[in-house]
Amino acid sequence: MSTSTISHGSSWPHLLVDSFANVASTTQSGKTIYGPWNRLLNTLFPPDTQFEVVPHYSISNDATDVMIFLLIYIETSPIFLVELKQPSDFRYSSKRQEADIKMRQCFLDCVDEMQIPVLHGVSVFGTKMAFYRLNKTSHVLEPRKIVPDRDRLTDIAPKDWWCWDILEEEGADKFRAVVEDVKAMCSGVIF
Repeated sequence: MSTSTISHGSSWPHLLVDSFANVASTTQSGKTIYGPWNRLLNTLFPPDTQFEVVPHYSISNDATDVMIFLLIYIETSPIFLVELKQPSDFRYSSKRQEADIKMRQCFLDCVDEMQIPVLHGVSVFGTKMAFYRLNKTSHVLEPRKIVPDRDRLTDIAPKDWWCWDILEEEGADKFRAVVEDVKAMCSGVIF
């Protein structure tokens, strides 16, 4: 399979790189961010294996703002979560807060169906990623929730949570490591 090098030496298949490049070069909203991430997840969790990538849609209070979740399952058990938001939303604290709240709700909805010890998730704005993980036994979800101050504005989903980029070497490596951890956990469970 042909690959292309993105900043700092990260390599992905050319079709995937082109898909992300098309998102970066367009001002359209809607499907733009969904395509590259769907392609990436179906590359890492191929459809001819036990994994199934299933889209879920969540509409916020602003009916024009659709949040897309791509949940990866084995049978009816969730094994990996990816939440997608448009890159233009990243600059707004309220959109990051909404993304964090939706991620936490999604983990809460999935915890009873978990069959692996840790459920990983990624919140995405374009190519920027924040990594989440839920321990099934302790029910501890990281990153820890930031409780807002009663009297002051509090950024409960700081920008630095999304410090990883899927098209940079460190971000791609971290994403691959999480996927490999998920696959290793799945290999030890009978579904």
